[in-house]
Amino acid sequence: MKLAPKLVLTILLLLGILLAAGGGWLLKTDFERNFDQARTRNILAHRRDTYSLQNGLLVKVSDGMLSRQAVVDYGESLGRYVGQEEGGFAVYQNEESLYSSLPGALEEQEVLRAIEAGEEALLLQKAGESSYMLMASGVQVAGEEYWLVSAYDVTGVFRAREDKFQELFRLELAALALAGTAAALAVNWMIRPLKKLEKASRAVAAGDYTLSTATKSRDEVGALSRSFDAMTATVRDKVDQMEDTIQRQKQFVAAFTHELKTPMTSILGYSDLLRSGEMDPEDQRQAVQYIHREALRLEMLSGKLMQLMGLVEQEELTLEPVRLALVLRDTAASLPELAPMLEIRCDPALTVLADRDLLADLVRNLVVNAARAQPKDDRVHITAGRTENGIVLRVADRGRGIPEADLPHITEPFYMVDKSRARAQNGSGMGLALCARIARLHGSELHFTSKLGQGTVVELNLQEGTV
Repeated sequence: MKLAPKLVLTILLLLGILLAAGGGWLLKTDFERNFDQARTRNILAHRRDTYSLQNGLLVKVSDGMLSRQAVVDYGESLGRYVGQEEGGFAVYQNEESLYSSLPGALEEQEVLRAIEAGEEALLLQKAGESSYMLMASGVQVAGEEYWLVSAYDVTGVFRAREDKFQELFRLELAALALAGTAAALAVNWMIRPLKKLEKASRAVAAGDYTLSTATKSRDEVGALSRSFDAMTATVRDKVDQMEDTIQRQKQFVAAFTHELKTPMTSILGYSDLLRSGEMDPEDQRQAVQYIHREALRLEMLSGKLMQLMGLVEQEELTLEPVRLALVLRDTAASLPELAPMLEIRCDPALTVLADRDLLADLVRNLVVNAARAQPKDDRVHITAGRTENGIVLRVADRGRGIPEADLPHITEPFYMVDKSRARAQNGSGMGLALCARIARLHGSELHFTSKLGQGTVVELNLQEGTV
């Protein structure tokens, strides 16, 4: 059973119990009040009749004796005075009826039970479709004991209770019907966000992360819907990231495979020529040179790849205060062939928080890339200075520049703006990827500014340290 019918049935059940309990209490209270009024009224009437009988029989006493006929005659006269509309009465002596105007449906055994019950004891007796209240009182006349048994019709009291019960039952059914309709409408309105949430969850299960519940209510259901929307948005972002990662991995594998294919093709081709033994010494020397050069490219490529993978797996670095001038000196020392091109401006007192070797490797890769851009002034400009964000390190050249469309991709592994020129210059497409990873490990990012024909500027923000 779905939630809406459960809620409606629960509401109707609770409402039915409350109405039944309240109606039952009202019926009981009303019946007891009416019954007490009838009992009080009948007790007073019975006492009046008892006094009348006693006084009437005393008048009939003659010579200390009271004849049976006198009792019968007085009973008849009293009966005419009292009337039969309320049930009637009977006069007994020694369990023998002397006079009776009781309803014929009342059995004598029940009348005698009232006498046995004693003075003004109240007995309820149902006779046919009617209900009677029986009371008996003794009368002493001329040394004889007589009993007046009165029967009062209280059918109306019980019938009124039945009528009110049926009326209340009909009212309760009508109230439950109205309440059920109102509850169904209210529940359907309240669970509408849940239906949206259910639809959205099915869509998410089917792989559609774009559907939103868009619930504006401020209750718990609204809060749940908003949490679900936030969760869906997070899952969608994660899926997009995973798809992007998978795509980049595919591109990485394709690029890596392509980079391996070119030198391997050259190595295999020239090695087959050497195996044939049909080459003159000069061609053999060139073939060996090609094989050696391509093997060096493979070695460099594998080394860069291993370095990149090691940095990817590394989550954080232990950064220590380092003189930036010393890092730049290490860079110049590792590139003796490019040292004449370097123009370094750095305050010797500048200190940054860094890993000295990795930061030197980052600057080395930037310098090599700048030199390969064939700067017009044959210079690679390295500057460093303080800013409000820390220490800014810049590597600039006045070379070919990078097309704007290529700037977002240049830090991707194996991405080359000009593949033929990069391979001719022994480029692997891994240098800037390493630089980007090293920058992130230092809590920063590389910022590229470039214009075609005017050159490129790379900036890196570093935390200032103290020695």
